[in-house]
Amino acid sequence: MKNRYYLLGIVLLVSLFFTACKKKEQQTPVVPVVPPPVTPSDTRFPVNLLVDSLTLGYIKEQVPINTEMADAVATIINSPSLSALSKTPAPFAEVDANNFTNISNQATDCKMLALRWLMLYEKSPAEAKPYFDKVLSTLLAWVNAGNVATTHIPNESSYLGFFEAYSVIRSRTAAADKTKIDNWLLAKLSIYRNFAARVNNWETIRLSFLYYLGYMLNSTVTLDYAAVAYTTLLNVNLMAGGKSEDLISRDAFAYHAYNLAFYARIFKAKAYFEGSVAMNAFKNRKNNINVSVQDMMNYWKPFLIDPINNVHIEFVNTNYAPDKTRTDYNKPYVPSSSVYALEELLLAFPETTTYLKGISSSATRYNRKVSGFLYWPK
Repeated sequence: MKNRYYLLGIVLLVSLFFTACKKKEQQTPVVPVVPPPVTPSDTRFPVNLLVDSLTLGYIKEQVPINTEMADAVATIINSPSLSALSKTPAPFAEVDANNFTNISNQATDCKMLALRWLMLYEKSPAEAKPYFDKVLSTLLAWVNAGNVATTHIPNESSYLGFFEAYSVIRSRTAAADKTKIDNWLLAKLSIYRNFAARVNNWETIRLSFLYYLGYMLNSTVTLDYAAVAYTTLLNVNLMAGGKSEDLISRDAFAYHAYNLAFYARIFKAKAYFEGSVAMNAFKNRKNNINVSVQDMMNYWKPFLIDPINNVHIEFVNTNYAPDKTRTDYNKPYVPSSSVYALEELLLAFPETTTYLKGISSSATRYNRKVSGFLYWPK
């Protein structure tokens, strides 16, 4: 009997032990593993001076299903931007006739980097990042080198690619870096703003800068000033029948085209920041003798589409003596020399495709330079 109670005691002790262990296990809190929060990618399209969201969306949509589009993107965008990634910025203190082309090429590289980032940022942010970083570091290299604006307005057009590139990344640039770059542009803007207005392409170029920087920096004061100056420009630059002051004073369609290329940039800025309706209304404005930029295009048209029967001998009666040393002086105007301007004009004047096809029957969106590729109408 004694042994029986002894065994019962042992069983009870063992039972109590396991019950206590089980209770202890139940009382131990289980800490759930919470994954770190994932920061969502910012997929908002940055309004910019280079391309609009609809155009870029169409291009990206077509790449997987259109071999010509895929090949064009690879050749026109991907290859140059990849090459630009490995280039080291080489800033100049200021632009002049000797370094104009060098600066233009560096600015174009920067623009291509920005365009490649736009192609990638939404679906491949990690792949896109090096392009963004390179645009930023390139711009800062020019800022930190003390680059300044000159008083020679046409030479300043070498920076256009930098302006377009910065417009793409500005909204995502850290505050300190944005301030540095903005201040660099504001210093340039001051020079442009205070430069005396002219009646020829110098003024069209100046106003393209003012519209570019006014929209990008959200400067209402600059845009208001540019609007008044633009009205004046129409009255002194657009002549009877659609001739331009540049065509008359230089006696050359080379300068008629050059001048129109900067009107095209003004229209592009207007379209991207205010919309196509605003751009078309602006483009169609007439001056005080009832002439519009469309009339300038119309006057040029016969010399583009039928140069054999519409011959113009360039620069013969120019008012600028150095024109007489040009290689195209006293020679017939050649429409192919203006392809660069026609490609800029595609956005505002879609009929320009006809002129490009007249120059080259094989002309398509897919064998253009970057402007012609982006602005070619669907």
